[in-house]
Amino acid sequence: MPISPGGTKYDDEELDALFKAVGFVVVQWGQAEQSLEIIVAILYQNLGGKRLMKRIPVLLAPKLKFLRECLAKLPHLREFKAEGDALIQKFEELSQRRHDIIHGAVASLAMDGGGFHFAKLDVMNDFHVLREFRFESSEFPKLAKDLIDLGAAATSLGRKLWECVEKPHGNAPGL
Repeated sequence: MPISPGGTKYDDEELDALFKAVGFVVVQWGQAEQSLEIIVAILYQNLGGKRLMKRIPVLLAPKLKFLRECLAKLPHLREFKAEGDALIQKFEELSQRRHDIIHGAVASLAMDGGGFHFAKLDVMNDFHVLREFRFESSEFPKLAKDLIDLGAAATSLGRKLWECVEKPHGNAPGL
């Protein structure tokens, strides 16, 4: 067990596992959100979404709102509604945990009872509030699977929407 400059003992293998887990969350979320970005671009530029919003959404919540609105208001997307709604739900379910892990700070370099303590400053009623949470090593396999599934679902929907654009007489509204 090496000793950090502050005199705290920590285990290299435990920290390596934590850093790999956090890195996995970053990379896999990036893949999923990139696929969502492609979905938004196809909807906005090619499948009539531009009529629903003046500017293409950039942040996650507006992207999900835009996707939800397109699925609800554009009749030619009806066949994708169930798949799209499920994708939105998966993004919403995973986004807070991802946000905490990525934007939280590791509060201790030593694993405690199978997990690491994190601290996160949140803003509530114009005040910063410190919130602590744990990232348990036992929860990582499910989180990893959920993130992989999210990326696969987003990629799948993106491909299906692109096929609508490529088909000259398919579902595309001719825009």
